[in-house]
Amino acid sequence: MGSGLCDPDLSLAAALALYDAYGLEEAAVLNGPQFLAASVLKTPVVIRDAVADIPAGPGLGLEVDEEKLRELSAKTVRDWNMNC
Repeated sequence: MGSGLCDPDLSLAAALALYDAYGLEEAAVLNGPQFLAASVLKTPVVIRDAVADIPAGPGLGLEVDEEKLRELSAKTVRDWNMNC
């Protein structure tokens, strides 16, 4: 059994790689993209008919968008400062 509830896209890709490497045959609960709108990836993990494609390529097969990461980090800091 596999789970990754509320995992953001980068850790979703890591979970997909792990479950693929070990041949997970049962469905895994990986519904983070259903609940999380923000992404730091240049190209998101593709999900069709409730099945996620396992990214191909070096490492996790994904590329982080550094600008998106900076923007999300700055927004998180602003939001945190406003609420504290």
